[in-house]
Amino acid sequence: MNDLLAAIFSTGFFVTIVRTTTPLLFATLGGLISDLAGALNVALEGMMLIAALTAVVVSVYAPWYVAVLAAVAMAALFGALMAFFHLRLKADIILVGFAVNFLAAGGTVFALSIATGGDKGTSSNLASKAVPAIDLSFLDGIPLVGHVLSGLLSGHSLLSWLALLTVFGLWYFLYHMPQGIWLRSVGEYPAAPEAAGIPVNRIRVWALVASGVLSGLAGAQLAMFNYVGFTRDMTNGRGFIALGAVLLGARHPLGALFAALLFGMFEALSVVLPSIFTWIPSEIVVSIPFAVTIVALLLFSYRAMKARQMLGGA
Repeated sequence: MNDLLAAIFSTGFFVTIVRTTTPLLFATLGGLISDLAGALNVALEGMMLIAALTAVVVSVYAPWYVAVLAAVAMAALFGALMAFFHLRLKADIILVGFAVNFLAAGGTVFALSIATGGDKGTSSNLASKAVPAIDLSFLDGIPLVGHVLSGLLSGHSLLSWLALLTVFGLWYFLYHMPQGIWLRSVGEYPAAPEAAGIPVNRIRVWALVASGVLSGLAGAQLAMFNYVGFTRDMTNGRGFIALGAVLLGARHPLGALFAALLFGMFEALSVVLPSIFTWIPSEIVVSIPFAVTIVALLLFSYRAMKARQMLGGA
């Protein structure tokens, strides 16, 4: 138990939490935007997977930032395709999302085998690049707390800092800009903004594209920092966990941040536990984030039910 507490309260564990939270946070924000616009994006998993492979393959031949942009562009393209099938061809958004997930699961394996010359499991023979980490070691010079601050804040991915800025940028957009208010109104009661001349379908298109952009950043972080390289099905359910985080975070950017941190903490715990408690079966450790997702959704459903009962009683 002492070893567990020492591991949890170490700077290394905090760094691991940030590392595991970053792709979850990007995906959660992407799911939040589409959900608020009334076009729930269940294809976060597939978009992340496609973006991750794109980032790895492009980074072999181009600088890391070009690879990140390529990953973002590819995921955004699938967001636009989802909008086309849903809004123009009137296909159900949930079915379209699952179609993207199925396409990503098989398509990335096929594309990986082409890129690697036959390897359908990993991209280990590709010399892919990584997103740089931000060095804040100069914080060591601050008296008393400098060493601690340096350990906590230094070494994180550039995309981790971007994710944090995105949370507050999205909050400002949704609650302090007209376009953000339009987006929320489109999701809550589309007839009202449509009567006011607001282009409902156009807003939903851009919401799905933005959802793809954020999913692309999640995939790039996963394949170019958390793991430098691509592995078959490496998203491992994170897109679906992100959908749970959207609900747990009460469909708010700051709530999404805390929900993603919660899931990221449990994922980090699943990384730490095997080295401390070797007798715990690996299957149980791997299932921790998913078990927490189920519990969180049950708590959210219970809270929503109680709120409806109180409104009905009033």
